[in-house]
This record gives sequence, C-alpha cells and structure tokens, in this order.
Amino acid sequence: MSKITYNLAAERKVDARSFAFRATLLVLAAMLLIAVAFFNLARQRQRNRTEPSANGMIGRQISDRQRLSVLQAKEIDAWKKTWGKDLAAANRLIGRKSFSFRARLDFLESVFSPGIRIRHISLANESAGRISMAITAQSLKELFALYKKLAPYELVIANETQAAAEVQVNLNFRMPDEKI
Repeated sequence: MSKITYNLAAERKVDARSFAFRATLLVLAAMLLIAVAFFNLARQRQRNRTEPSANGMIGRQISDRQRLSVLQAKEIDAWKKTWGKDLAAANRLIGRKSFSFRARLDFLESVFSPGIRIRHISLANESAGRISMAITAQSLKELFALYKKLAPYELVIANETQAAAEVQVNLNFRMPDEKI
C-alpha cells in the first residue's frame, strides 16, 4: 500500500511576524486581565480590613445610644414616681370640675323644652353650686312646666316680666352634684 500524504500548508506559509505580533498581543491581554484581577482582589482585601473597624465604631455608637436611652428611661420612671401622686390629684380635680359643668349643662338641656331660651347663665362650680339664669319663654304653659321641674332644687324666681308674646324670667336654684 502506498501512503498518500497531503501537505495543505505547502502553498501557505505562516507569517512569523504576524504570528509573533498576535501571540504577543494575546499574552499581554492575558497579563493585563491578571493584573486587573490582582488589583481588584487587593482593593477588596483593603476594604475588608477597613470595614470591621467601621462596623466596630458604628457598633460602639449604637451601644452608647442604647445605654443613653436606658438611662433616660430610668430617669423618666423616677420622675413619674415623684410626680405620680401630684399628677393623679391634679387629674382628679380636672375630672371633677369638667364632670360638674358638663353634668349641670346636660341637666339643663334635658329640663328645658324647645319653647324656652336661655339669655344668660352663670354657674358656681361647687358641690351645691347655685345656678343663676335669665330665660325667655314663648308661653306660660312651658314656663310653669319648667318651674315644676326645678322646684326640688330650691327654685327662686327673682323677676318675671311679660312682654307681647314672651315671658322674661330671672331665676336661680341650687343643685347639688349628687342629684345630677
């Protein structure tokens, strides 16, 4: 058997200069990529070294703030204990006063009929406080119904004047808080 050999490169020869130039470019590109990788790794290591110290500083600041907030909470609790009784007494007085006025005005609203208007009112905020008022009634029937409702509260009619279609009355009565 005879051997057949094909030489495809016989007509084309490799240009040594072009091959050397391209091989050098590939080697330089590979070296550049390796250098960039080493540079990035070195920079990452440097960043990793500085971050724990920054985290440590932030951690110290956080712990300082927490300790300060705990101290402030203890101080607030101490003030609450010192002022607790005074504050409770003041709140009770405020509650009694607002209850007294509100209850008295609610009572007056329930007693008065739609035909009676209050022109002036003065309230004494005491346990058996006197209420003085000037009212206008459209009819005597409504006025007498009001007198009947206020009779148990020491009603005193100071002045009663009848105009054309209205009756103007100045009256006062005493109403203890227990009856509200």
